[in-house]
Amino acid sequence: MAIKCKRIIDGKTYNTETATHIAGWDDDDGPFQWGHHLYQTRFGAFFLYAWGGPEEREEILPYTPEQARKWLEKYQYVDLIEKLFGEMPEAGSGETKFTLRMPDSLRDRLADRAKANNQSLNAWIVRCLESCAAESVSGAGNGEQRDIPPMGNMVGSNRTGWRTRGT
Repeated sequence: MAIKCKRIIDGKTYNTETATHIAGWDDDDGPFQWGHHLYQTRFGAFFLYAWGGPEEREEILPYTPEQARKWLEKYQYVDLIEKLFGEMPEAGSGETKFTLRMPDSLRDRLADRAKANNQSLNAWIVRCLESCAAESVSGAGNGEQRDIPPMGNMVGSNRTGWRTRGT
């Protein structure tokens, strides 16, 4: 059944025929029929189409990305959450956004490694940082432990941290 509903809310058009259906269901058990369907417009806005109930009405409710994510969580659409919003952090620790400047060539190499491991660039970099942040780093397969070298010999290390002296 194709859902056809169009509303203008706060000067914005929400149209089930031009938006992408994300998830939803129709329920005809019980005394009333009803349904909820989450959509995303071609410009990225989310909305919920709800119909039915004792008054047999239909409505469109604009949703923020956070409301859409919570709706998907409530109804356990795990794969869709990660598809639309990216990999969620694991439980147990908070998360901080951090801006990092690096040469394009390094970003490209990291992106290639992440892709080869079927991970996002962010997930790959976080795993690398977790490894480096361990108390010590294993030596070259000989079982020895070595410390991560200090950055004291870097020029401008307080600004960029990637240009060595003499270059």
